[in-house]
Amino acid sequence: MVLRTGHAQSRNRRSNSGPVGESAVSIARQDFAIQGNGRVLSVFTVTGRQTGPTVALVGGIHGDEMEGPLVLSGILTEIDFDRLAGTLLVVPVANAEAVAAYTRCSPSDGLNLARCFPGDTAGSATQQVAALITEHAISRANYLVDLHSGGIGLDAAFFAGYTSSDGMLGQRSRDMALAFGAPVVWRHDPPLPPGRTLSAAEALGIPAIYVEAGGGTYPPAAILDGYRAGVLRVLHHLKMYDAPQPEMALPLRVEGSGDLDNALAAPVTGICTCHIEPLQQVEPGTLCFTIADLDGTSLGTVHSTTSGYAMFTRRNRWVEQGELLMAIAQPDRS
Repeated sequence: MVLRTGHAQSRNRRSNSGPVGESAVSIARQDFAIQGNGRVLSVFTVTGRQTGPTVALVGGIHGDEMEGPLVLSGILTEIDFDRLAGTLLVVPVANAEAVAAYTRCSPSDGLNLARCFPGDTAGSATQQVAALITEHAISRANYLVDLHSGGIGLDAAFFAGYTSSDGMLGQRSRDMALAFGAPVVWRHDPPLPPGRTLSAAEALGIPAIYVEAGGGTYPPAAILDGYRAGVLRVLHHLKMYDAPQPEMALPLRVEGSGDLDNALAAPVTGICTCHIEPLQQVEPGTLCFTIADLDGTSLGTVHSTTSGYAMFTRRNRWVEQGELLMAIAQPDRS
């Protein structure tokens, strides 16, 4: 992996209002070539006029989740960087080949980038991407925000998730999740499953949150506005950006593993009908899904086996056996 010749760029925007002697705002771009898929990973380093923490902002881990890329590219062009204290490491599109194909996983090697961290510089294309993000964004940051969504297949409640690690690491992650201002905050007990951006951050002692909402092929403006405002709230909370956002109502706080690899899965392949909505409360026995054959014959029904809030529900009307149908969280009583 090498930095592509001619693709390292920087630009300065000097404030006309700051005191003499304060440095210009610097926005530098580095494009890293990925062997095996012909794509590049672009990392933007934004240096504010004043010193402060470093925050990594990552989007596009999955190619069918455009909320992060749209919000982070917008922040690079819209934010008033003269008011920034510290540094932003921005990766608007983490998995360029998956975004181009609008798929959750990478077409070149079939891997899910969200299961490949901290990565492998000598590995396949997706493992290389994970290694580059770990090296040039996560490991250089004091904090991490990873923006996701339900993608094509799922409909997600709007929430900020974090891991309740021991000590200040867990407390700072929790405070970031609350500061984001999402309607729901989802707490996960450690240890995190391996391969996630958050597990890579946790291993490095870096507070981190991830955000989910909605899904589908065209993110609605309300979700994009909510993500943008949430990122700015986190920066304001960290005393990096002087732009207070409207205060949000106290969130619903829930807990659970959040591991979608071990959530409720489809027992058969077929046409799927979902009977519940994100954040709907379910009880054991609640009818959640019916699955039918191509001729309309019922192949089975799927009921909840536990109580709680539906955090993810199936959006795609076709489901393969073993694919995710629903993930549930319980009220956080901690």
